[in-house]
Amino acid sequence: MYLHIGGNQVIDVHRIIAMFKAHPRKAGKSNPLQQYYRPLRVVEGEGKIRCYVVTEECIYATPVSLDTLVKRYGDLFSPVH
Repeated sequence: MYLHIGGNQVIDVHRIIAMFKAHPRKAGKSNPLQQYYRPLRVVEGEGKIRCYVVTEECIYATPVSLDTLVKRYGDLFSPVH
């Protein structure tokens, strides 16, 4: 199964390690992404970066909110009526 994270980008849900909400004001104080040491890929889209998705290969910076990505992830595994 694949998760749409914005623009034309989809990723395999089995490769997702973590998802973080972007906090630009707090980035200088503590950055939880520093521990992952992966290349950063910015997903095309309108607006500022709102969420980071960490996978086995890289970190995706996406304009889609964390709440939206969590909902999409949940919808993948919910039964269709």
